[in-house]
Amino acid sequence: MVSSSVLASLIVSAVLSVVWPVAIFLICRGRMTLAARNVLVGAAVFLVFSQVLEKALHVYLLKANPTTAAWFKAHGVAFALYGCLAAGLFEEVGRYLGMRFLVRPTGNPGTAVAYGIGHGGIEAALIGGLAAAQLFLFATMLNAGRLETALAPALGPDALAHLRTTLEHLSPVAVASGAVERLVALLIQIALSLVVWRAVERRHLGLLALAVALHALIDFPAGLVQAGLVPASLVEGLLLILGAALVVFFLRGLPRKDALPAPAPEHI
Repeated sequence: MVSSSVLASLIVSAVLSVVWPVAIFLICRGRMTLAARNVLVGAAVFLVFSQVLEKALHVYLLKANPTTAAWFKAHGVAFALYGCLAAGLFEEVGRYLGMRFLVRPTGNPGTAVAYGIGHGGIEAALIGGLAAAQLFLFATMLNAGRLETALAPALGPDALAHLRTTLEHLSPVAVASGAVERLVALLIQIALSLVVWRAVERRHLGLLALAVALHALIDFPAGLVQAGLVPASLVEGLLLILGAALVVFFLRGLPRKDALPAPAPEHI
C-alpha cells in the first residue's frame, strides 16, 4: 500500500512543477521586460530538439540497434557520457538556433530569462508534473488492487514488479526532492540561456560550446545514477546544495527594471 502522505506529496509535487515557472515569471516580470513569445519559443524548441530529435537518437542507439544497445548496457560510464553529451548538444544547439532566429529581443537579461523559463518550464511540467501525476495514478491503482490486472498486458511481469517495488518504497521526502530538483533544473536552464544569448549577441560559438560542456557536466551525475554506478542520494544531496545557492544568487542578482537600459528598437 502507498500511504496517504505519499499520495499527498505526489499531488503537491505535480502542482509545484507547474507553479515554479509561473512564479519565476511573475517575480522576474517586475525586474525586466519579458515577452510571452520568447517563453513559447523556449518551450517549443525544447519539445522539438529534446523530446523528438534527441529521443529518436536514443531509440536507435539504445533499443533499435542491438550492437550499440548491448555496448552501452555493458559500459555504464560510456552510457552516462553519451546521455549527458547528447542532452547538451541537442538542447544547447536548439537553444542557440531558437534565440538566433525566433526570439524577439526585449533587452538584457529579459530575452534570455523568458526563453529559459519556457525551456525549463515545459521540461518541469513534462518530467516533474506528468511523472508525479502518473505515479499518483499508479499508486491509487495499487491501493485499489487493480495495478496488475490493468497494466500486466502492457508492461510484462518484470517491469510490473519493478513498478510495484518503486511505488511501495516511495516516501514523502523522496517525492519532495523531485519537486526541488525541478526548481533547480529550471534555474539551471535560465542560467544556460543567459550563456547562449551572449553567444548569439556576440556571434561567439565558443560560448555555445561552453554551454554544451556545462550542460553535459551538470547531467553527468544523473547519468551515473541511471547506469547504477553511484547512489541517487549522493546526487540528490548535491542538487539540494546547488539549488540553495542558485535560489540565493537568482533572487539577489535580479536587476530592477528601472536600472536596465532601454531595449534597442527592432529592425524590420
